Amino acid sequence: MNIGIIGVGTVGQGVVNLLDIEKKAIENRIGEKVNILWLCDVRDIDDRDKEWKFTTNYKDIIGDDKVDTVLELMGGNTTAFDITASVIESGKNLITANKHLLATRGEELFTLAHKNKVKIFFEAAVAGGIPSVSTLYEGLFPGGIKSIKGILNGTANYILTKMEEGLSYDKALSLAQNEGYAEADPTFDIKGIDTGHKISLISYLTWGVLTDFDSIPIEGMDSITLEDIEKAKKEGKRIKLLGEAVKEKDGISIRVAPAMVSEDDLLYNTSGAYNAIETEGTHLGKTLLYGQGAGMYPTASAVISDLYKVANSKAWKV
Repeated sequence: MNIGIIGVGTVGQGVVNLLDIEKKAIENRIGEKVNILWLCDVRDIDDRDKEWKFTTNYKDIIGDDKVDTVLELMGGNTTAFDITASVIESGKNLITANKHLLATRGEELFTLAHKNKVKIFFEAAVAGGIPSVSTLYEGLFPGGIKSIKGILNGTANYILTKMEEGLSYDKALSLAQNEGYAEADPTFDIKGIDTGHKISLISYLTWGVLTDFDSIPIEGMDSITLEDIEKAKKEGKRIKLLGEAVKEKDGISIRVAPAMVSEDDLLYNTSGAYNAIETEGTHLGKTLLYGQGAGMYPTASAVISDLYKVANSKAWKV
């Protein structure tokens, strides 16, 4: 398998590192050699004494017939859409961690992939290192899933956890930024937009219907106060930013909002930067997926798991 990586930020660098550190184990599991032929980024990267080539022009990767699989790890849904569409049209398989792109323009890309007979996989787009995408699509679908809810943004959950410990919202946000959990501009995290992208994508994966993202009611957690936190504590509850999706008779209902979670709720003890996804099915009852939702190596592990799918699985029908 010959790959090109577009976007060599935190996750991209993690992929490069893991493919080096765990090379033998990864290739044994996939069943073939994995070669990085190209890295592409807007920043210059030292490629001396490396087996791969570096470029600032993604077209170099698309134009290389030796590359069969491209990893898009840059984010956004404008330039990223143009790049991923070009990758697919060139006949190369696509692995992406871009939930924003898939939640808003996924149907276009999947239709294009079907037309060009290539595969798209996106394990890292939802909940970082938790194997949630594969579990939902391959493991839980016979259970008649009727509802999904989750803590899907580690930054928001970390801030709420620190507020439970007595920090103000502003101090908790500052700490999250210092610890590397929150970006300098945390808008997507604290306003619930990132959670919206993820629950929308999970819903699409589960039920095959992509809801118009602009129609999803989204409320962030930036208006939560210490008084709200203390009130929840007195009632034996915690406030969590939840993404929820329910299959109803007349369609799919999706929403994002802070919610009071009781001690008997499976999501109650999900703290810090961890994520959790709870599903409920007609035939299987409740299932909980839990783990690190972000970070260099958890997310990179999810990206690399998709290399196995490219080599050994049929294209997903969504």
